[in-house]
Amino acid sequence: MSEQAVQSAVERAVGQAFDRWANEHPSLAAVIDRIMVTDRAVESLRESDEYRQAVTAYHNGMSENDMLNKLLDLAGPVISRLLTG
Repeated sequence: MSEQAVQSAVERAVGQAFDRWANEHPSLAAVIDRIMVTDRAVESLRESDEYRQAVTAYHNGMSENDMLNKLLDLAGPVISRLLTG
């Protein structure tokens, strides 16, 4: 998986986490800049030890699908932290 593909996977995972949050909080989601939140979440996620561990595990044989699921699991709490302060 190239760096571009990893970036795309992170962005997809964050986008899905935001969608889940938005479904639970539609009024708040309507007034929040999704692009800004997504960019901040991607940056925060990429700086985390858990992200680095997931990428290392992928490079050591984890399947791409497993890595995407791990990123989605990691993105949920990041989105929650950003949106609830």
